[in-house]
Amino acid sequence: MRTLSYQLEHVFNEAAYPEITFVPPSNYAYIRSSFKTPGKHITLSGASGTGKTSLVTHALRDLGIPPADVVWINGRQYAESESGVEVIARALNAAPTFEDVTDLLGLVEFTVIDDFHHLSGGAKIEIAKLLKLWHEKGLRFVIIGIAATAIDLYGADPELGIRNDPFEMGAQNDPFCRELIELGERALNIEFSKKLKTQIVKASNCVPSVIQVIAKTCCIEANIAESQEGDPRIINLDLKNLRDSVLRVFNAKYMGKVVAIARGKRRARAVHNTYFDIVASIARDRRSEIPIASLYQDVVGIISDSGEKKRKTSSFYNCLTNLGEVIKESGLEDTIHYAKGKAISIEDPTFRFFMNLVDIEQVRQRVAIRTSQYPYDVAVSFAGDIRQTVEEFVRALQDRGLTVFYDFDQQAQLWGQDLRLLLGQVYSAEAQYMVIFLSNSYPERDWTEFEMTVGKSAAKKRTSEYLLPIIVDNVKIVGIADTVAHLDLRHIDVAKAADIMTEKVEQAAALGAA
Repeated sequence: MRTLSYQLEHVFNEAAYPEITFVPPSNYAYIRSSFKTPGKHITLSGASGTGKTSLVTHALRDLGIPPADVVWINGRQYAESESGVEVIARALNAAPTFEDVTDLLGLVEFTVIDDFHHLSGGAKIEIAKLLKLWHEKGLRFVIIGIAATAIDLYGADPELGIRNDPFEMGAQNDPFCRELIELGERALNIEFSKKLKTQIVKASNCVPSVIQVIAKTCCIEANIAESQEGDPRIINLDLKNLRDSVLRVFNAKYMGKVVAIARGKRRARAVHNTYFDIVASIARDRRSEIPIASLYQDVVGIISDSGEKKRKTSSFYNCLTNLGEVIKESGLEDTIHYAKGKAISIEDPTFRFFMNLVDIEQVRQRVAIRTSQYPYDVAVSFAGDIRQTVEEFVRALQDRGLTVFYDFDQQAQLWGQDLRLLLGQVYSAEAQYMVIFLSNSYPERDWTEFEMTVGKSAAKKRTSEYLLPIIVDNVKIVGIADTVAHLDLRHIDVAKAADIMTEKVEQAAALGAA
């Protein structure tokens, strides 16, 4: 007869300490010993979802240490603080001095700093350097963070070694996963079919939090809300039919960030949508480390047209130049690591699981992949003495998401080329619009005369307007009638001109989509 009954959420819980289904890792005896050793600091590092915080919670309970004897500090809450002492003082509502925080920390057995990697560089360095002093005063710290956490500590104080025990947490093994599942089965009086249990272990990559999500989803799908009465209830599902339900749990955490990478750094995105292609390639590739050579082959190597392949190659390497910054801006710097020119590494197995399941078409829709046939939204033509004004305009367009052909941004591409041939191709066929800056010196320059000739020829072949004048000085240009609508920088500023240009491109895109 069953004497205990549990709610599903108390059995399989990916968001908090799993009271029922906690399974200690294989090195738990060593970790427990470190907690029992007077004077030891402890560092637990590893990817998100590997059970670091749950392990610390379990160890403290296992050793009978009451919550009142533990100070928990989450680094996410104090990421803007540059001082480690200030971080602890704010958490304790104390004066931000070493003496005051040390006196208060002396009243508890452990100080736990979770998400240590979210602290500022200055705060991490200061805490690392003070750990030796706190050790001498009998204070004990538990530091929890990603893989780089131990490096942050030892980099600041190489002598920390014997005072600190580091443990790396990662994916577990098959027996660990099956034990976790079986604990849940016993608590709920259910039994996953052999096939389903194997699917759960394989899909999870042996990451505890992912197992919790999948097992709970299977129970919800089978209408299991609490412990069952009588004989064990058999759950015989096929995991492939639960993809959307499982993915929903991770969408809030990752989808927006994946979309941010797929949108990329605006000034390098271009019509080729190469950032999206890189994300799609990562989703298709199930490895946690993807060599750049493999990524190139998947994104560029499949293109047969030589001209398009050349443009895509240029776009691909432009994207790689900015990829590290894009990853950081997306908020995934703890999850994805780009080793320049070598590989993209997915450090978080939970994220790898998400990318294995993600609907790449949803990402495509949210990125709003553009379908224009032109590599550039705008090409600018100008005399060199007003370059400062033109560059301000170009950067404003790029900040608004437009792609611009601007010679100073293309020096590697232009170097060694026959400029008449290359620029002739750009101004005749590769830009949706050609913006001409009409200054006093524009009619006097050979290159601007050449660009204007090419532009006028291209305009005759377009079904919509192509040449867009911007007045800088009161000057007439042969071939541009006074009746052609223009913008005048003597009456509006560059930012306003960029807004109008962006609106024009967006209107054209909307008409094209319609």
